[in-house]
Amino acid sequence: MRIGTAPVNWNNADVDIRPWMEYRQMLDEMVAAGYEHTEWGPGFPDDEVAVGVELRKRNLAMIGMFVPLGFRDADKYDEEMAKAMAIAHRLHHNGGTLIIAAEAGDERRRAEAGHVVEANGLTDQQWRNLAKGLEDLADNIAPMGMKVVLHNHVGTYVETQNETIRLLEETDPAKVGWCFDVGHMAYGGGDNLEMLERYGDRVAHVHIKDVDGAVLAQARADGWSFADALRHYIFATLGEGIARVPDMVQALVNRGYSGYFVVEQDTQPTAPGEVAKANREILADMLATAGAV
Repeated sequence: MRIGTAPVNWNNADVDIRPWMEYRQMLDEMVAAGYEHTEWGPGFPDDEVAVGVELRKRNLAMIGMFVPLGFRDADKYDEEMAKAMAIAHRLHHNGGTLIIAAEAGDERRRAEAGHVVEANGLTDQQWRNLAKGLEDLADNIAPMGMKVVLHNHVGTYVETQNETIRLLEETDPAKVGWCFDVGHMAYGGGDNLEMLERYGDRVAHVHIKDVDGAVLAQARADGWSFADALRHYIFATLGEGIARVPDMVQALVNRGYSGYFVVEQDTQPTAPGEVAKANREILADMLATAGAV
């Protein structure tokens, strides 16, 4: 069982909440917090050689990268595929194996995060376009030993439980795995344990975060956007929210899940390095209690 981190804990592209940290300092803080694995993310330069040098200096291993993709619109296919392939090559150069693919969303969906109207979602053709794009990307990166995993994400058209199910059903399980984001599923109103029971065989990667129930209730009551919710620290310390994180960890261990748990708390009122360390220690205790090996 491997615990990883992600740059979103330090630099968040979805909200302007603090000055961005230079990536080498961020890598130093990851190591100080006890991590040996990271995803690529906000603040990293596009220079895969330079990044590789800095990773090796710190004995940090690369996992993959979160990539929003607009395959829902057929006329963006070539542009989005080219973007994804460029990222894949940067990751491959540094040992990364996962494209963590989210639907791209738009301003309306980001404004409706946590309180979407599913009837205003994708058309049948857009669902097919999105599925085809992800499957084609999986075919294109397979020769590099890389995989595509679908990331359910608030503020996109694959936010709710039903929307996540729709895309899982639209895609070939042999090509597209699932990055189960526990916090985003709870934020979008889904039932984590039910989804794991139904689609646990698709889980190939896990983003583990918790959700502050009081903040979520206020976000829904006041119609907050995703950025508004992030400013109010909607993601809580692991085990202190409504995402049933300890139960999810136990259920994943019981199922024999052996991939990464990537710890994320996108925004926090205190120093991100300290929060990242605390969450890693909490998760390690949960995994030990669950009997992980």
